[in-house]
Amino acid sequence: MLRTYEGILEGDRVRWAGDDVPATDRSPRVHITVLEEETEKEKRGQQMADALSKLAESGAFGGSEDPSAWQRDIRRDRPLPGRDN
Repeated sequence: MLRTYEGILEGDRVRWAGDDVPATDRSPRVHITVLEEETEKEKRGQQMADALSKLAESGAFGGSEDPSAWQRDIRRDRPLPGRDN
């Protein structure tokens, strides 16, 4: 039966944590799984995705038949030489 021990990685060493410490005269073989915490960038990305989902559900931009015409009207683009208005 395999046992799991909790430890804290400090540089190139593991400091045992908790009450259940392996009792042995020789160095035990260990398996270490690094659990990465969610970074601020990942949190911001999820918040942005949530906001965009809410915006899509609200239908805020669903009323325009021609998106290019809507963009020209909003931005009041000037006609460019050699292009159709």
